[in-house]
Amino acid sequence: MIISMAYPGRYMRLFYIVLVSLLIFDFAFYPFAAHAQSRRTARQTEEKSERPSPRPFTTSVPEETEKEVTPPVEIKSIGKAAYDAVIRSGRYIVGPGDVFAVVINRNEEIETFEVPVGASGSLLFPSVGPVSVAFLSLTEANQAIQTAITKRFHQLDISISLARLRTFPINVVGEVHMPGAVDVEGVEQASQLITKAGGLIDDFNRKGSSRNIQIMRLDENGQWHNTERRIDLELWNRTGKAQYNPFLLDGEQIVVPVARSDSIYITGAVQYPGSYEFAPGDRVSDLIVLGNGLRAHSPPKRAHLLRLSDDGEWRPIDIDLSRVLAGDPEANLTLLAGDKLYVIGETKWVYVEGEVKFPGSFPFKEGLRLKELLQQAELTPEASVVQASLIRKVNFEEQTIEDDPALNRLLGIPRSQRTDAEEALITLKTQQLSGRLPIDFVALMAGDEQHNILLQDGDVVRIPRFVPSVRVTGAVIAPANIPYDAALTVGGYIDLAGGFNTRAKEKDIIIVEGNTGNAINATSESIVRPGDAIVVPTRATMPGQGYRITREVIAMLGSIASLVFTIVLINREL
Repeated sequence: MIISMAYPGRYMRLFYIVLVSLLIFDFAFYPFAAHAQSRRTARQTEEKSERPSPRPFTTSVPEETEKEVTPPVEIKSIGKAAYDAVIRSGRYIVGPGDVFAVVINRNEEIETFEVPVGASGSLLFPSVGPVSVAFLSLTEANQAIQTAITKRFHQLDISISLARLRTFPINVVGEVHMPGAVDVEGVEQASQLITKAGGLIDDFNRKGSSRNIQIMRLDENGQWHNTERRIDLELWNRTGKAQYNPFLLDGEQIVVPVARSDSIYITGAVQYPGSYEFAPGDRVSDLIVLGNGLRAHSPPKRAHLLRLSDDGEWRPIDIDLSRVLAGDPEANLTLLAGDKLYVIGETKWVYVEGEVKFPGSFPFKEGLRLKELLQQAELTPEASVVQASLIRKVNFEEQTIEDDPALNRLLGIPRSQRTDAEEALITLKTQQLSGRLPIDFVALMAGDEQHNILLQDGDVVRIPRFVPSVRVTGAVIAPANIPYDAALTVGGYIDLAGGFNTRAKEKDIIIVEGNTGNAINATSESIVRPGDAIVVPTRATMPGQGYRITREVIAMLGSIASLVFTIVLINREL
């Protein structure tokens, strides 16, 4: 202790000398030790590589490589039916996460193993190396794998198949309850993805399209564009064809638009008469499929296609159904929005559509009345009796617009000169020409037997869902569908539509009843019911124009009188 206290610097210098010596020894010895270790490792590797491998595909793969090719996504096994559906579709594109099964038959000894597609899009086969399969179709990928393996091993019987499919995200946007990205398995069709997104919206304010759903794809510039494929869930439900409910690919998204307001209609000798959302490109055969086909016990051969012409008149077109079903493109006409197809059959039926527990066809018998039919179909709580209607097939050869002088007068006005209100009246009145009878279903359900009419073969009763709104159109500031309010009269609804515009004929207001389709004169104090339409006609001339004409006539007459007076004075002087 006395020595250390007396010479503290000496011991510290000795400690530093020893430490520096150890460090110098370590740096000098490390390269020789590392070189020796590397020689031992290389020698061991050479010994392993010189040993013949009885199984060319069983060489171990370093752990790092296995981690690299293992896809960072969930992989699920698929069933044979789903796998077959993918193969038949021919649309499946291989990508990271797919797993291939390789089966080697060597002298009746079978070896099977699985190889996943790595994140780089390649398969890594032992003793073969990487095989790029990303963005190839399933057939192309199988060929690429076969080629790579047979180049390395010529005499092996090898078969390759897709064992498990990857999972990838797809965006489902638009009129669905939960828009956003959903995880997709390769065998899932569009309808399953829409279900994952909460399903189509179908309520009073919004309704998602079931026939015009778009598939968008991201191009090289990062822009979304339409593909040639379209999702039609109605036709898929009827036919089960995958073309209407396709598989989705990486980089695609589903866009569900708002359902179109225009429809196509079918009635008569079909399984499910009714109205269906129109899709561009629809043909007569598609409408028959939507109606679930012709009645099997007596297949009809003829039909009438009703089409609204430019002059506002419904014109029938004869359809030869035997040619349509045979695939004749000339007979299988392309439809327009609003077309109505009546299939002529031998058996007599009546039909109920809409908000009833048992929609569809009912056998017709003589003496069947409307109320009895409604009792058989049973109205649902959502049924709108106010807006219900009865459609009766029309003898188009005998019916003319001359039966309605007002409509005849409106159709005499050139289309370019018609006002919005006149166009609305033409539309409403031509709907009546399609066979809509003026039945008051509210009075009928209240016990008024006057409206409990006898039915005829082919009659169609339509019971829509209750829509508590009133349509205001014509010469108003902002035509619109306005939520129904029992406290409002005609004047109140017109005020909510912005009031009259400068060309309104305020004393010639018309109410088109929602349940009967009848047009009646109204005032600002008239009562309105749900489903009614208020039409405000338009003046032929602007307000004040008559006053200006009168003023000009008076001025002209004054000028003439002055001229006459001057002539008289001149004659007197002479």
